[in-house]
Amino acid sequence: MAQPNVVDPQRVPVANAGLRVDTTQRRYPVEFSATAWEYFRIWIVNLALTVVTLGIYSAWATVRKRRYFYGRTRIDGEGLEYRANPIAILKGRIIALVLFGAFYIVGKFAPLYIWVFYVVLLIAGPWLIVRSLAFNAYNTAYRNVRLRFSGSYATCLKLVLGYGLLTIVTLSLAFPFLKRRLVRFAMENHAYGSTSFTLGEGFKKLFIRPYVFAYAFGILAVGGMFGLGYAAAATGVFKRGAHISEGIVWLIATLGFLFYGGLFVLLAYIKARTINAVWNNLSVGPVRFECALRARDIIWLYFSNTVGVLLTLGLATPWAVVRMARYRASKTAAIAAGPLDNYVQAESRQLSAVGEEVGEMFDIDIAL
Repeated sequence: MAQPNVVDPQRVPVANAGLRVDTTQRRYPVEFSATAWEYFRIWIVNLALTVVTLGIYSAWATVRKRRYFYGRTRIDGEGLEYRANPIAILKGRIIALVLFGAFYIVGKFAPLYIWVFYVVLLIAGPWLIVRSLAFNAYNTAYRNVRLRFSGSYATCLKLVLGYGLLTIVTLSLAFPFLKRRLVRFAMENHAYGSTSFTLGEGFKKLFIRPYVFAYAFGILAVGGMFGLGYAAAATGVFKRGAHISEGIVWLIATLGFLFYGGLFVLLAYIKARTINAVWNNLSVGPVRFECALRARDIIWLYFSNTVGVLLTLGLATPWAVVRMARYRASKTAAIAAGPLDNYVQAESRQLSAVGEEVGEMFDIDIAL
């Protein structure tokens, strides 16, 4: 077993000085060893077989991809495991396909009853979310100890109905609060073995803050674009005659570039800040996590990855995916109070004592 990467050990207070406890804070950086060429070979085979089988093989493709990425993601020299059965994922694909087909049929032949479909989807959506989270947690393991998810459908439904309605009433202004509650619901109902994950109080403000900044910037940007359009019209950019169409085209192109460019930057900024907010406040037992993604790095990765994929007609997709995963891993670490393997062994012994309960809920994955 590889030795942990010890960085700047720090001593923390001990409640009982009579006990001989290792109180050293050890930092275990997340290591990611996947390569673009290795993943390309997996990706191209997955793509070909998915096309040939009219999408059926996509379930097996998902398992192959996740097993590869999980196995190449290591903490303290040990890789993660993904143990899902492709048939279970295929069930999720079929459910998604049936829902999409029903939506299309109702919308085309009975549009007056489309609201019924939305009601059904609103009620069934939280159930599918809970089932999918439970499935993926149960099929993820580290050092032979599985993750668990104990969130209930009723709680998820209340969140979706309550905060979903608030989001609609406020014209999406309350969306960050819906997203924050769903993230908390997902994270705090996960457990490693028998120990639940917890989110610190700092998570609330840190998660909402990027959205507040983005909304404020967006309002200013929209106001600026309207002002630019008004100024252009007032100064005679739209002249009468043949030049009017040229002026309109240039203005629309400029505003479109500014709008989508600004949206691209804001989404990358929100992603970096919210991911940091979650991981920097997440802990499980004596283990906490840290994440230091930078918005400018995410912006550059998104931009360069998009250009690379477009220029290669999609063949650079594996390179882009591996590149993003490697960056996220390089900025993430686990911090443990004492040796990490001691905690894992304790969880393993406790699970062996109480046994594992595996119910029928672990049979569906909706993730596409």
